[in-house]
Amino acid sequence: MAHRQSKGEKKRRIRYESINPQVRLVELPILALLLTLAVEFLNRGMSLERLFAFTTQRPLYFLYNVLIVLTTLTFSELFKRRRAVLCTVSLLWIVLGIVQFIVIKDRAQPFCSVDILMLKDAFSIITVYYTWPQIIAMFGSGFLAIAAIVLMFGRMRRRKRFNRSASLLTFVGFVLLCVMLSALGVRAEFFPRRFENLVDAYNDYGFPTCFCFTFGQQGISRPEEYSTEAVADILKGIDGTDSGELTYPEFSEADNLAQPNIIYLQLESFFDVNTIIGGEYSADPTPTFNRLCRNFPSGLLYVPTIGGGTANTEFEVLTGMDLDFFGAGEYPYNTILQQEAVESIATNLKTQGYTATAMHNNSGTFYSRNSVYPNLGFDRFVSLEYMRDVKYTPLGWAKDAGLTDEILRALQSTEGRDMVMCITVESHGKYAETYEPKEGDIEVLSLPEGIAYQPFQNFINVIPATDEFLKNLVHAIARFDEPTVVVAYGDHLPALELAADQLTTGSVYASRYVIWNNYGKEFEAPDLQAYRLSANVLKQLGFPGDVIFKYHQSADPTETGEEYLDKLEKLQYDILYGDKGAFEGESPYQKTDMTMGCVPITIADANSEYGRLLVTGENFTEFSKIMNGDQPMQTAYIDEYHIVAPLDGPAPETISVAQVAKDDTVLSETAAYKLN
Repeated sequence: MAHRQSKGEKKRRIRYESINPQVRLVELPILALLLTLAVEFLNRGMSLERLFAFTTQRPLYFLYNVLIVLTTLTFSELFKRRRAVLCTVSLLWIVLGIVQFIVIKDRAQPFCSVDILMLKDAFSIITVYYTWPQIIAMFGSGFLAIAAIVLMFGRMRRRKRFNRSASLLTFVGFVLLCVMLSALGVRAEFFPRRFENLVDAYNDYGFPTCFCFTFGQQGISRPEEYSTEAVADILKGIDGTDSGELTYPEFSEADNLAQPNIIYLQLESFFDVNTIIGGEYSADPTPTFNRLCRNFPSGLLYVPTIGGGTANTEFEVLTGMDLDFFGAGEYPYNTILQQEAVESIATNLKTQGYTATAMHNNSGTFYSRNSVYPNLGFDRFVSLEYMRDVKYTPLGWAKDAGLTDEILRALQSTEGRDMVMCITVESHGKYAETYEPKEGDIEVLSLPEGIAYQPFQNFINVIPATDEFLKNLVHAIARFDEPTVVVAYGDHLPALELAADQLTTGSVYASRYVIWNNYGKEFEAPDLQAYRLSANVLKQLGFPGDVIFKYHQSADPTETGEEYLDKLEKLQYDILYGDKGAFEGESPYQKTDMTMGCVPITIADANSEYGRLLVTGENFTEFSKIMNGDQPMQTAYIDEYHIVAPLDGPAPETISVAQVAKDDTVLSETAAYKLN
């Protein structure tokens, strides 16, 4: 006799096996609507007012976001465990919304799909931004989410029968609908072809739309009317045939000033707080920088980022390329520059006999600089691992004061002229949410509404140290016996919830730069986009650039018209992704054999007495490790001449000394040394 089903069994069967398709036609759109509202609520800083404004003032964009979320929910129709997959997809949207809320709050830039490529860098600084209880809570929540997903797949029963073909057709149909609407939207200018301002884009178009637009979007799309002939026409114009010969200043060789040292100072989160409308302070936190701006050529520098993304400002200044042409939120340091050597200020100056040195008092692996800088033409990279007697802030950032000696050491270690790109780190966030007054602190007397007082109070007592470094360096270079130019600028505004209408500059992307020199040369400093800075400096020094730099030099420095940008886009695409028509098919740039550090680390002697291995040499740092083969030994730093490691057994026959980053990457290693 067949088993007779109980009422409970029948209910469970209805619940887990035979959900009516008509019911799902209502269930999935309602769920998509609720998820979109939740995600947008988080995207807008949990502001009901801003959420209401988005749904009512931009209803079509809101509905398109609902469609995207609905499309991902229809993915569950492909599986027997439909409910489990549906709950998992829903949970992932909530997680993405929470991540967006956290990232936009701490970094000011929104969360993009390309940020996934930077998880390694994010984990390396997680303790700076969050306390251990917060970190434990985040990872604990992640573990619980995974456990919940596993539990759902274990407890929710499978559907015994469902039309797989119809489910697949439904999912594919929704995907094609989204793609078609996106393409039509871009063509009709309902959506922009590229997001030039990610912060505004996420507010204007919604998180699901922008996140999906950035997903997998990397590099530069092929421009309309691109061809090698079009590139040749652009080059023909900048070489002088159509626009007149380029002219450069003439220098007297007797003055020995034709080739000065050139130092770029990219100052972390550094800006003049006096540009905040209504801001008043008990003292100026950046008196040196502001005095230089008043007395020497200075202008606004429009950078591509706010609150974070130091490497992208650095990229524009070094290469002369406009980041807006790349994928939304992309970091070229993590994509194309991993394998492509390109023109930069370093490659331009090296043709004039310069030695190009990059310098950063942070880990050499951060933003993959140790692998990117050779493709930018640098001869040397002095990262934190090669700096001696470094002092640290309570957050763990290296203090900038030591960079003065490092820059002078770089200049003095070569016979010819030098180009130094120095990136500071001391004034990096996160700025504490609570403020504890200390004697001598600068006090905030007034601030516009909307700027958090406590973090800002902490910020203005962090940047004076960077300003003091600038003061000491300028004083040192003033006495230096070689002509030297210093170009100093802030890489971006800090993540302090600043708004454009609160600033005299009218833009949260407006930093400031100043050009100073120790030999009396006169410069001009017009307001510029960051990608125009280096070409303008080189032209005033009499150095013609290569393709990108020469293109910038051929026009007025303030030219930013549509035709100008269209040509720049074609050149960038051609050089990085196209046919390389600018170089007749083959790029002239090659990856350099870059040296880590500007002074050699050497071993002079090694002694294995008294149960320890004492190594004597030169230029050791706290990141120097005694290596037994490819294994680092537990090494203690004594001074720049001595490091020591305990021995649990016989001493190794041969050793070396390596500079090892915090993530255990070996940045460089001495030749093997044989113990007696």
